[in-house]
Amino acid sequence: MKKTLKQIGLVFLAVLMIASMSMSLVACNGDKNEKTTTNNVIPGVNTSGTTAGTDGTTAGTDGTTSTTQGTQGTTATPVVPPVNQGDYINPLTGLKTTYNSANLKPIAVIVDNVSAAYAHQTGLTQADILYETLVAPGISRFTMLVSDYSQLQAICNIRSARMEHLDIIGSHNAIMVAHNGSTYNDFVSVAASRLGGGWNEELGKNTFGYVNTMKDVAFTAEGGEKYGTIKYYTSDPNYRKDIAHDTLLTTQALLAVFQSRYSLFAQSGATTVGETKSFTFVELDSAKVMNGTSAKNINLSFTIDNASGTKSVAYTYDAALGMYLRSQDGKAHTDSVTGARLAFTNVITLFTDVSSEKGTDEDPVVATTKVTGSGTGYYFYGGEAVEINWSKSAWDAELVLTDKNGNALELARGTTYVGYLDNTSTATAVMFN
Repeated sequence: MKKTLKQIGLVFLAVLMIASMSMSLVACNGDKNEKTTTNNVIPGVNTSGTTAGTDGTTAGTDGTTSTTQGTQGTTATPVVPPVNQGDYINPLTGLKTTYNSANLKPIAVIVDNVSAAYAHQTGLTQADILYETLVAPGISRFTMLVSDYSQLQAICNIRSARMEHLDIIGSHNAIMVAHNGSTYNDFVSVAASRLGGGWNEELGKNTFGYVNTMKDVAFTAEGGEKYGTIKYYTSDPNYRKDIAHDTLLTTQALLAVFQSRYSLFAQSGATTVGETKSFTFVELDSAKVMNGTSAKNINLSFTIDNASGTKSVAYTYDAALGMYLRSQDGKAHTDSVTGARLAFTNVITLFTDVSSEKGTDEDPVVATTKVTGSGTGYYFYGGEAVEINWSKSAWDAELVLTDKNGNALELARGTTYVGYLDNTSTATAVMFN
């Protein structure tokens, strides 16, 4: 009898563990009656003993928050590294981890940042590196790099890729995850030659990798119901046409694409195997010395030459956290589900050509950001700024960062934000004090 009771107890415990794991992978939501908690309130910050959404912030339906804890919008404590942080190194952050990413490519998820998408935007706090480029006057889009995608919380809203996104993923040898791609200029033919797969009807062979959330089975009506990727699909005529098919990325869906021989990814000959390319970091357990100019507050203006419309982004340095907290459109930039505020250890701004071109009747002007070539910029860390140079020789070459003397720029270990801004007005594109 005791043995039987013990067996029943073990089965019950196993069921609880499975249920717990399932809840950790729940799809993103913005419903008022649903709540999701996470330990990752601020990326890389130890928030033991706290719960997202109880730190004095109140999530709004537009993805913004109000706060009763001052302008910082968070009560999280500084990082206190545990004795054992893992036996491996995350190549995108330089931090210790328990996840072995050796010979595995990271993913690069294209995420919408149009204001109409804020209500469902979630998962960005998981980014190891977050790139931001302008895609239209006043509208930016993210390329979110993640090394460990084995336990992702849902990411939303997945959007179409542009030419610069192809170049950004090439900097890290990443697998692109996007909801199809742009119809502007020669993007389709370029994407087909670089990525194959869903970009051409014959599924041309490739080794780079591309997951098309518009076409692959895990994101269509049938697979979407199974993997929780089509929560916000709608035919509501009052819903913005460009986000009517908001797509979620879940771990289950991603692994289904990678592991199924029937997926477009597999049929194209793509593989998850490959070496991650990244930035240069300071020696492990070493402090980053800046000797720069004070930069506690950073204001960024994403503009296109000869086109009206500005995307305003700001970063405020939190000395207790050792991170820069992000705002956009004058409000704290927070996760629509968890209420967590976006924050980064490193902030990098790069000046380049941001040009306008004719789009469609719906989007008459589109922006194209050049991310190959060379230019200048700023590196922000620890409340200070230094001038830097950047170069990228080809679409699949690394992004090389150097100081003003041409020496390799060593970043502090942690999460990184990279914003590309127009070089025609550098004095107003990046302002800090």
